[in-house]
Amino acid sequence: MGFEEVFIKSFSRLAFLLRDGFFEAVSSSFASNPLFTPSMQKKALSAIAKEYLSEEALKKLLSFSEDKREMMRGKTFGIIMAGNIPAVGFHDLISALSTGANAVVKLSSKDRYLIPAMIEETGSEIKNRVKFLPVNAPATELNSYKPDVILFSGSDENKALLSSEFKGVPLIARGSRFSCGVLNGRESEEELEGLAEDMFLYCGLGCRSISYLLAPKGFDFKPLVKGAQKMKMVSEISAFANSVTRQRALLTMEGEEFIDGGFFIMRNTSSVFPPMGCVNFSFYESNEDVEHFCKEHSEQIQKIFTKFGIAQRPKIDEWMDGINTVERLWQRLSNTE
Repeated sequence: MGFEEVFIKSFSRLAFLLRDGFFEAVSSSFASNPLFTPSMQKKALSAIAKEYLSEEALKKLLSFSEDKREMMRGKTFGIIMAGNIPAVGFHDLISALSTGANAVVKLSSKDRYLIPAMIEETGSEIKNRVKFLPVNAPATELNSYKPDVILFSGSDENKALLSSEFKGVPLIARGSRFSCGVLNGRESEEELEGLAEDMFLYCGLGCRSISYLLAPKGFDFKPLVKGAQKMKMVSEISAFANSVTRQRALLTMEGEEFIDGGFFIMRNTSSVFPPMGCVNFSFYESNEDVEHFCKEHSEQIQKIFTKFGIAQRPKIDEWMDGINTVERLWQRLSNTE
């Protein structure tokens, strides 16, 4: 059986199993990280099964040049994963494995169960190409495996440390990013409910969560606040609720105006990285204002959304930083970037 056939068969099997629940890993993950509620984990795994692991999606991932893949086959890619939403690092891992390379993975302590359980179910051909470091091991332990390229996703602060920790190793490092929603003032109730999911699913964490809104001058936020109540269940998560309570108290003490959505807060400010449970916004008067905002924050924006309810269901080729991960791995490996 050829490489592509094995790859598709292995991950198609995983897609079937993900639809059945993965209950043990989900329970362990929730016990370890209360932000990962079982319902949120199942949403994430369902999206992975549908958008990443269909035969069409897998073939799209494998469409990379055979000559380039031949160069990458048997290489070792180190992957340092984030842990802000369930199984967020899986896209990097399946992208690396699609090249025929091996992977050594440093999991986030916040998301230590799901991805190993997923790889366990793919079968020996894939499983034998992946090594997971102990969760308490430092990221620098990757050096002992002599990685050819290292993929990192995380905060800007940790990104800045990597160059000194992995000297001489080609590095692809992604720092903090946010997604923005552009409203036009004519959104339907259904669209506003979709926006609420984009803002608060996974507690609003992750680079694809809409944490900043651009609204036309004079926009009435009341319908959005009403539509957002469909996501009120996140207030049952203590870390989320405590963050909102803290921000409400701080803004009240400082005399700053804000919109109180009950379980969340909205604030008119230029800050694009709000605390958990908060969504920031600003008003625009023209398309030029929107274009200026996008240009000003081009290095920080993951995606601009004008359609809502789709933010947390990315396609296999919606790359984490907007750049094809497989192509970028080849470029770093061949020193052509």
